[in-house]
Amino acid sequence: MAVFGIGARARAAGPPAAPGRQPVFVVCAARPGVGCTLVARLLVDYLSADGRRALAFDLNPDNRALARHLPLQAIPADIGDTRGRMALFDRLIVNDGSPKVVDVAAALFDRFFEVMGQVGFAGEARARAIDVIVLFVTTGDQRSVDAYHRLFLRRGLFTLVPVKNAVNRSPFGRPAELPADALPPLAIDRMPAAHADTVERPGFSFADALRRPAALNDFTKRAFVAFRDLELRLQMAEFADLFRLSAE
Repeated sequence: MAVFGIGARARAAGPPAAPGRQPVFVVCAARPGVGCTLVARLLVDYLSADGRRALAFDLNPDNRALARHLPLQAIPADIGDTRGRMALFDRLIVNDGSPKVVDVAAALFDRFFEVMGQVGFAGEARARAIDVIVLFVTTGDQRSVDAYHRLFLRRGLFTLVPVKNAVNRSPFGRPAELPADALPPLAIDRMPAAHADTVERPGFSFADALRRPAALNDFTKRAFVAFRDLELRLQMAEFADLFRLSAE
């Protein structure tokens, strides 16, 4: 049963006419400093370059880097009180044609998924043709391994995708630590060190970098191709499930 009224406001207004499927991407990690905000920025710019205007939520109360870099698309979010939780999840549950991206601080990792369960978000999302995709940035330490497996046990509520960020070690250090039926990792290459200052400039967009013949252009292209491949894999998995159900 949903609390905080999530979905109630949306139902009162009625669902949008013939809504298409819409993704909500949750970018998270069990440890800070592993590149979650970079992944979120790349994802928002990928969606924009693909003609889809994403709405992002910066759930990093101590460092609003996402909102600072994407002031027209990312807004600060908070789950520290009931009002903040309602404001965030009531926006995420609306199928309005805009993909959503949530950048979750490591300090709020457990709390975010606890609140997600409390508000009954997964059920409401399914009812409104919203696909929840959790991009979990992996590291090789036991804390990350344990956090990933906690999410894996709840994979019926969302699609869980491990993210191999090149600044970290390979997913969990050993391939055996990924469950056999886990989705393959999404790989993000190491960003060229020479361009670190460039991407921190106000107004910088990775989508704009596609027009620059430089190493940053290649990095961005590979990241965007990785996101495209992920979406294709998820679509194929969805079709496979439909074929399986129709055959039963």
